[in-house]
Amino acid sequence: MFSIESFNQTFKTETIPVTIGNKPFTFLVPKNLDEVLDSSDGKNQFPLWVKIWEASLVLADHLAKQNHTSKTLLELGAGLGAIGIVAESFGYQVTATEYDSQALQFLMANAHKNECKTMQIQHLDWHKPDINGTFDIIVGSELIYKEDDFDPLIALFQKYLAPDGQILLANEPRKTYEPFLDILKKWYRIEIWRKRLRASDQTKTILLTRLSGKNNA
Repeated sequence: MFSIESFNQTFKTETIPVTIGNKPFTFLVPKNLDEVLDSSDGKNQFPLWVKIWEASLVLADHLAKQNHTSKTLLELGAGLGAIGIVAESFGYQVTATEYDSQALQFLMANAHKNECKTMQIQHLDWHKPDINGTFDIIVGSELIYKEDDFDPLIALFQKYLAPDGQILLANEPRKTYEPFLDILKKWYRIEIWRKRLRASDQTKTILLTRLSGKNNA
């Protein structure tokens, strides 16, 4: 059982304000990275969930602009929860999933902070999925890093996507993405939009991808 009091005693945090679709949101992020590094990991790999990625904001903004009220939505690799929390506030029925135990704590804390009343939050191991039902929309940002993840992700898509559903992915361009999409062409129609985010010192490209079944109308 999640307790915000216990969370606040366990983690030092700072807040990040985000506005999507003219709605304000506030997200808790780890203040001290050392507190969330896995000490058992000899490589001390950077935990990808500790920040709100630009791709997440692009995908959240896309969802906020759609007329999908009451659609069921499954988020994979939710991390801090930006996409699912924004989607819930715009009327989607959200199930947000995450594997990392600390990320789950931050996901639940952010859902609490943003007063999400209906969001379902669940642990999900992509290799041993155990959630129920199918979903109108499956979403994820920055999921495609390793070829080892191709097969379990594709299996998740095929197991949990409802008939006539769609998959929405957002990520920066990287060398693993095109091979992943090449495999998916067997089952899905693929549409890709390039979104360019301009900051003071750089322009970042985000790929927003929609997959829909080839037999869908």
